Amino acid sequence: MLRVFNIVMLAFMLAPLVMVVWMSFTPGMLMVPPLGEFSLRWYAAAFAYPGFVNAFWLSARLALVSGLAATLLSFVAAYGLVRGRRFRGVDAVAGLFLSPLIVPAVVFGIAMLQFVNAAGLYNSFLGLALAHVVIVTPFAVRTLMSALAAVPIEVEWAAMNLGASRAAVLFLIVLPVTARAMLAAFLLTFLISFSEVTVTVFMTGPSYQTLPVRIYNYLTDQVDPTVAAVSAMLIGLSLVLIFILDRLGGLANIKK
Repeated sequence: MLRVFNIVMLAFMLAPLVMVVWMSFTPGMLMVPPLGEFSLRWYAAAFAYPGFVNAFWLSARLALVSGLAATLLSFVAAYGLVRGRRFRGVDAVAGLFLSPLIVPAVVFGIAMLQFVNAAGLYNSFLGLALAHVVIVTPFAVRTLMSALAAVPIEVEWAAMNLGASRAAVLFLIVLPVTARAMLAAFLLTFLISFSEVTVTVFMTGPSYQTLPVRIYNYLTDQVDPTVAAVSAMLIGLSLVLIFILDRLGGLANIKK
């Protein structure tokens, strides 16, 4: 009975995604699933539309920058929380890194809008990158804390007893051992940053519209299967990244 329930829930969750991919192959002008004839015309239309192409490269560049920055900063934070001296309130500090997950996205978006306005960074790539770093950092911190906790601290003690400095231990032992976790954290933050829309809506003007925001604005003007084609390609990209992430053990680290 439980297996049947799980199958039904899985089908319920995947049905909208399957429907979008199915509709992307329609030869007609309406967003309806094709039953006989299939076409790639809307994929060609998506690549021919400069708004989607430019927005894709902006989203990719933004996700790359914010993912790298969040991964590096999260490694420092995770190493300090896991390997640093224990003090009263360390759990509260660790909880602060997860606070962006607790605050509603709309509230966080308004707060970030006020911050970037005060800093003169509204409608700029730097302002967008700062917001995305804050959004994705909790996921990277969680992943790297789990990975570092799984590495015996005795390995570092042994290296220091043999004469290695703290910096040598960090760069020659800790970083290589946690390389897979860092790559997993980067892929996870890249994926989340690439698909983030709620906070980005508050942060973007006409000059910087990421692909999710561009899709939203496109739908306010017209509705055609071009959006389904773009969505299908994003679903494919997400599935590839999630598969790689799972192979690296990143999903398992988040669950811990």
